[in-house]
Amino acid sequence: MNRVELIELVQQHHAEMGETEIIKLLNRAMDDFTAETETLKRYKTVATTVAGQRYYPAAGSELEDSEIGGNSDILRIMNVWIDDVLIPRVVSKDSAMFIDDDEHESADNPLASPTSSSNERYWYPIDDSGVRIGLVEKSTSTITRDGKTSNFQSISEAGLQVRVHYISRGTHLASSSTTGITFIPEIQSMYHEALTYKAIAQGYKIGPAKDLQTAQYFDNEYGLRIKKAKKRARSNNVTTGFIVPQSY
Repeated sequence: MNRVELIELVQQHHAEMGETEIIKLLNRAMDDFTAETETLKRYKTVATTVAGQRYYPAAGSELEDSEIGGNSDILRIMNVWIDDVLIPRVVSKDSAMFIDDDEHESADNPLASPTSSSNERYWYPIDDSGVRIGLVEKSTSTITRDGKTSNFQSISEAGLQVRVHYISRGTHLASSSTTGITFIPEIQSMYHEALTYKAIAQGYKIGPAKDLQTAQYFDNEYGLRIKKAKKRARSNNVTTGFIVPQSY
């Protein structure tokens, strides 16, 4: 279902709505759908390492959304690769006694860039107006700060590819977009109509077309699609079956 079809379906119920308002409702529906169902997964390179930098992707990267702030494209991280090698997630960053590097804001007391390297690397998530990845490696010498010591340092080698498998939100359709009918939501086509259900329901909750009973109906239809999409996402598109013996 393309951009024009999405807008026309909503306007069948809310003829008084302009395209700009409908697009805003559809974008909010996309955000809600992808967050609730986790159906949209991406596997992509998000950065290359910088010696001494702890957090990726950096502010201002392609994953940053200026409307919301932060790296809001990333909803949840599943796996991380550095230089094509899958690295483990730290189970507990508290027990690891990390001493933080604060280059993600105005650093008041940053750690020195490491001078020795290690291939024993780990990652952990941090919620910083959207999810970022903290990357550390085993240090060959302990780092000390305020009487505390840590055996982990920020990545020491520059230019390594950082690739991530993550749950994502969908790309927004801009009000001034010139994509016309070529814009198609990134979620599976079977769920495109769910976005219109959410937008239609919101339209019936406000304005001259206010009708809470009808809004409830479309909310329920949207909820049914959410349940189906969640089930499909949990299965990772893998289905199993078995033969049931029958007697005749």
